[in-house]
Formats: sequence, structure tokens, C-alpha cells
Amino acid sequence: MAKFASDRFPPGFFDLPSGAGETLPLDIIERWTRGAQTREQALAILAPHTLRGAVVSSDAAGLTRLTRDRPLVQILAMINRPKELVHAWGVAIGGRALGVWAADNTQMFYPPDISADRLLGMLLGTLDQIAAECEISIGLCAHRGDFYVLGNGVYGPDADRVEIVAEEHTEGGELLITNALAAALEAPQSWALAPRTDLARDFGVIHSVTGGPRAGDVAPTDFRYPLPYTDGFYEGLSTYTRTRRDSQMPRPVYDESAVVLIEREREETDIPEVAVLNDLALAAAMTRIGAALLPDLHGSGIKTSGQISIYTFQDCRNAVAFAEGFRRELKSQGIACRIGIDVGQVLEFDLGGGARDIAGSPVNIASKLAQDVGEFGKIYATEAAARKAALTGTEPVMFVVAGVTVRAVVL
Repeated sequence: MAKFASDRFPPGFFDLPSGAGETLPLDIIERWTRGAQTREQALAILAPHTLRGAVVSSDAAGLTRLTRDRPLVQILAMINRPKELVHAWGVAIGGRALGVWAADNTQMFYPPDISADRLLGMLLGTLDQIAAECEISIGLCAHRGDFYVLGNGVYGPDADRVEIVAEEHTEGGELLITNALAAALEAPQSWALAPRTDLARDFGVIHSVTGGPRAGDVAPTDFRYPLPYTDGFYEGLSTYTRTRRDSQMPRPVYDESAVVLIEREREETDIPEVAVLNDLALAAAMTRIGAALLPDLHGSGIKTSGQISIYTFQDCRNAVAFAEGFRRELKSQGIACRIGIDVGQVLEFDLGGGARDIAGSPVNIASKLAQDVGEFGKIYATEAAARKAALTGTEPVMFVVAGVTVRAVVL
């Protein structure tokens, strides 16, 4: 049963605050929430925004552990080069970047005229160079299907599938492909494919590409991916990556902040096109709820993307109060969420046009608590955040996430 139905929400629930239209497609959300909300209307709205082809998502391996052991700016330098290589190799065969690559993951789109064989050969070549040059490895997932590009994001069941598999189920140096892409191979005998049977129930047939010909004619030249940084900061990261000289390292100003990461439950409907637009409407609702709560608690909204919203606070007590208020507001409308809170050094980036992003260990830990181990309906605050918020009478828990032991309390 769908969670979204405009007649069960109060007036103005989906109204975006001023400036939010820079990062969410305001016109599309208004057209959907004020319309009939039928499959026919959804198809009409999405038709001009549909891309058919292949999307490749990546995710860095072992980042959670590294963020506990290395300075943040060094981590940013370490993940910079893999992103440069993913972009340069992809653009060289006709791909294009999707979104802004502010974190450790990337997305590239490849039109249908790029053969599946050429795409795989390019991706294996990319992984070879990353393995030879980089301290951090990445996992890749590639899928051919239909994708909806709205605002600064990619939506739809095909987009969710490739992103979730890349982020949650790949290891460093691994290339996974869906059966839709495998079926498009012109020379399937040239590729060594091993089934990932552990993923079949949730994602259908997924193959691990364990061998095959590299695309030897690719000449990567365009390394400048969609940047979240200023030109000067990016040049510093690139110079450090090439020289390993600490004197070339950028000297950013860090903020000590409490990070609140909220994930709401996904839309439930058998009609994918309707689910895409319902999720956009609920993203608008999350943005509105956050904007209403922030002024009294002196926090800052970083971004809402899909089911995820991120906020920062200088005072951990305000972070906890915000999380409780946000959960309460969503629950009153029958929507569950799970929330992670951590505190520490972060870097915030102004992406232009009202968009922002953030990096740092607290973001990774809050994400792991909410998304990897958290239960819907609960708030998880790390021990450090709980101490700063002076929380008492809470339930202690301990998780081992990505090789890191995290102690937290449950609210």
C-alpha cells in the first residue's frame, strides 16, 4: 500500500521552503501533488526526464575504518584519484557524469549506442589503473535500463538497484553487472562471469565479472569530475595525490559538528513511475519539516537526496532534540524513519545554486548507524554524541560496522 496520498496529509505538507527548488524539481513536485496522481499522469510527467541506457555506480571500500585512522583531508585526497579515473575513462568512451560527486561514490551514464562489451572492457581497465595507482579501491555495479533524471538526482527502480548493489554489496576491485547488461553482451564467451547467488533474491541475477578483454584503445584525458570543491581546494588534492608532499596538502578549516542523518522508509507501490514521484513529494516534505525545526535549534540543513536528509548542529543536545522532533513529525503522518547521530570534525562544501554537501567520519558513522544496522522508528547516537548531549537512561548497543566497533545508545 502506498504511503503517499495527498488527501491524508495536512495542507502544505509538501510545500518546499524558499530556495529548496535549487536542489529538488519544484515544478514536478507541485504538478504531481496537485494532480490526479495516476499512472497516466506519472508517465506524462516523467517522459521528458527518462534516460535509457546503462548506469554505473561506484563505492569506495574500507572508508569507514580509514576515516577513524587518517585525517579527513587525507581521506579526501585518497578518494580523489579513483573519482578522476572513473570520470576520465567513462567520458573517453562517450559516458557522462550524473550529479555531483561529493562523497566516495560516483555515477556515470552511458547511452545505448555504447555496447555492453565496450563498457565492460572500459570498466575493467579503470579498475586495473585504480589498483595500480591508488591506495583506496572501489567496487562497481553496472545495469542497463530506464532511469529518471530529476533535479540533481537519478530515480527509479533501476537507479535504486544499481546504487544499492554498488554501495552495499561490492568489494574493492569488484565489478558486478545485472542480467540485463549481461544479456546485451555481443561476445559473452569473452567474459568470465560468476553468479552472485547471495544477491539473487533481492536484486535478480547479478554476475561478478572476473575476467575479460580490456578496452586497450581508451585514452583517458578528462579527469575533472563534477566537483564539490573550489578550484583551489581541488588543485591541492590533486597535487598531493601526485606528489605525496604534505606541503601541497590543502589546509581547510574544519567544523566540530554533530551530524544527524535521517533515512525514511521507501515508498511502497507496484507502479514504479508513481513510486518515483511519491518519493520526490516525500523528499519535499522532509525538506519542509527540517526547515521548520532548524531555526529554534540553531542547526544547518545540508541536503535531502532520495530517502536521506543530513543536518549539522554545534550543540549535540539540539541535534538530539531535532532528531526526536523530526521522527515525531513523520510518525504523525504514518511514515517511519531511522536516524544516526555522531559528532566530530567535518568539512562542508558549497556546491553553488543553494546546494551543499559534507564529508567526515561523523557522516560515515551516522550513515552506518541509520542505514546499515538501524531499525525504523529508532534514533542511534554514538557514545561521544550521547555524552555531549548529556543523555541518561538510554539503552546501550554495540555494532561492528565495516570492521569498526561502534558503541551507541538508542532513543
